[in-house]
Amino acid sequence: MTLSIRASAFLKNAEREISRLTDAEVREVFNYNDAPVFEPLIDFQLRFGGYIFYAGLAPINFSLIKGDGGYPEPSKTAIIEFEESKSSCPRYFFDCASTLYQMQFFLDENGVYYEDYEPKASSFAKKVEHLALWKEMNNRKDMELLFRDEMLKTNDLEKELRLELLPEASDQYTLWYSNEHIYMQQWQDMTTLFVSSSYPDKAKLLTL
Repeated sequence: MTLSIRASAFLKNAEREISRLTDAEVREVFNYNDAPVFEPLIDFQLRFGGYIFYAGLAPINFSLIKGDGGYPEPSKTAIIEFEESKSSCPRYFFDCASTLYQMQFFLDENGVYYEDYEPKASSFAKKVEHLALWKEMNNRKDMELLFRDEMLKTNDLEKELRLELLPEASDQYTLWYSNEHIYMQQWQDMTTLFVSSSYPDKAKLLTL
């Protein structure tokens, strides 16, 4: 998946520990860890391995490979942590981050991204789109977070508020919508709403 202009700019300014491992060396690390090789995981490691994002003040270092395993040549000490699931789909969960933050981060063999075993995005690229949107909303002085992860009684909220889907950030797990005044994220039955300071009827939004 090609990233949007927003997400590409977000990554350009993000902190990253650059890995020196090539495609072949990443595959070798999988092999000597007896880890099954899946192409979405190789793609993740090469495109996003080493990026550091934050949950509050807590850094989260995203990488399937824990340690590069020696310098200047790989010493076969790098670790890939994975576990078999209790279902046929997904078959595996691969630990994809190192952090002291009280949450676990995984990718399955298809590249689906999970937080505490809950699917959040169909790929890590989609997760980057989510992070870029949150960053944009937090940086905009004209936008405020009205509520987060609320269960609302109104159905088809996007139609009610006349919102358009943001396809670059949306999939079967998480949806993003927007219009001139509102940005909305939906995951499962939980809704998060950002509203512009010029929106005329914020009180009505709180009754949805």
